[in-house]
Amino acid sequence: MAADGRSRTDEALDHAQDAVRASIEAAAKIARESMETGTEAAHKVQASLKEALEALRSSPKSGPSSGSR
Repeated sequence: MAADGRSRTDEALDHAQDAVRASIEAAAKIARESMETGTEAAHKVQASLKEALEALRSSPKSGPSSGSR
């Protein structure tokens, strides 16, 4: 039962990360399009979104699965 609960938690976290990633990617696309105006704000937003995506990509998909406690 605990393992099943952990599986559901991992699945929920995976879905949440996917949703965050999709939101950041959409915002990054909007920022890229906005950069055509050449504004400093658009460049800052783009840099921040790029950092956020890199942080998501470098973090493990879900928590460590080292046995049940």
